[in-house]
Amino acid sequence: MKLFITDTNVFFDLMNIEALPEFFGLDFEICTTDFVVNEILRLEQAEQIQNFIRSKQLTVFSFSSDEIDKVVNLKTKRMMRRIADKSVLWKALQLKCPLLTGDKNLRNEAEENGLEVHGSIWVVMKIVDAKLLSAEKGIELYEKLRIVNDTLPKEEIEKLIKKLK
Repeated sequence: MKLFITDTNVFFDLMNIEALPEFFGLDFEICTTDFVVNEILRLEQAEQIQNFIRSKQLTVFSFSSDEIDKVVNLKTKRMMRRIADKSVLWKALQLKCPLLTGDKNLRNEAEENGLEVHGSIWVVMKIVDAKLLSAEKGIELYEKLRIVNDTLPKEEIEKLIKKLK
């Protein structure tokens, strides 16, 4: 089972398109940090995440004060203001595992540090590839994703929709 560290916006995308259960149905060990969990403020979203933590489908890494200092002082080429972003980057670097993010700065920083990086679009395709949802449902998810997150690359989504048809 491959380990993935995920940031906040991947969770938000998947919750907004109602694909979080399928995400946790993938044969992945899904992890995040307590800083990411603390960014999920809406009660119904926080409850969804807590359910996956309680069922041990989501591992949450906490940090010692020494580790927090290392996260805060992590040198990056890009301005990374949110400690949640720095925490998932630091943990992915420490574990040498792939990172799931939709944040362009975080993606670029992680890739330049030699990490494998994917986003919400990739996750949807993995859900369909794993046959957790049909191709038709995958198309629906991509169409919802395009609406809920207009920063995603529309051409790539279109290409994947055509592939699923």
